[in-house]
Amino acid sequence: MSLLARFEGVAEFLFTEAFKKSTSRLQPVEIAKELVKSMLRNKQVSISQVYVPNIYRVYLHSSDWGPIASFGDAFLIELSKYLFAEAERNDYTFLTKPAVELHADDTVNPRQMVIEVDFDDSIVVDWGDEEKEIEPEKASESPKQSILRESTTIFRGNVKTNLPIEGTAGRKSDYFLEIIEGPDKGESFSLEDEEMIIGRHGQCDFVVHDPEVSRRHLKIAPGGEKGWWLDDMGSTNGTLVNGQRITHYMAAPGDRITIGQSVLVIRKAPLP
Repeated sequence: MSLLARFEGVAEFLFTEAFKKSTSRLQPVEIAKELVKSMLRNKQVSISQVYVPNIYRVYLHSSDWGPIASFGDAFLIELSKYLFAEAERNDYTFLTKPAVELHADDTVNPRQMVIEVDFDDSIVVDWGDEEKEIEPEKASESPKQSILRESTTIFRGNVKTNLPIEGTAGRKSDYFLEIIEGPDKGESFSLEDEEMIIGRHGQCDFVVHDPEVSRRHLKIAPGGEKGWWLDDMGSTNGTLVNGQRITHYMAAPGDRITIGQSVLVIRKAPLP
């Protein structure tokens, strides 16, 4: 029996009761299949390895997101392990264990999904199956308290994820990113000493209103004195710098960054 067939069996067993009254809803196994397709579409070939994304963001209509998100860690981790097994079968490599996020987004039609991917070697993913030493003072906790303490799934508004929340406070920068062409022409934001996400989704650090820009399109991160690292996040229409398509690139002040119909430029703030 194939892995997918086994997963379908597990999914049917776990989720039949929740979905039997609403067969028109998106089924969990459909998410698993689309995640694998996204993994295969976004593989990157290096000299000795074939890398696949390790972060998967699934956007669902709220009517689909609610029932699925209610299952918590079990489903997210099952999806992550399923991706890992499929990658291992194809001899693909992850930068870390894969992690899956579920997002509610009512711009997505019911029973449909949008999947965005990313490569990030800085994350730590805990599937909850690593053996942990029990501290003496916690030995008296009830089973329920222990389960809650070990949970790795986090709610952030309408987002459910098995990634940790990272609280970082960036410093103000002397540089900013300005949109010089596109629907948001004239808009700008400060480039701070932390990673920032640009895209159409309302949770991005810098939201653009360009229909040809993906929900989470571009990641920009400080690269020291050399400039800023740009990483295309598996966007539909890609990212160009000075007319050349890029996936990972060190940008400097004056470079023209094109996403969709929008052109952005890194500029130095004038002296006060």
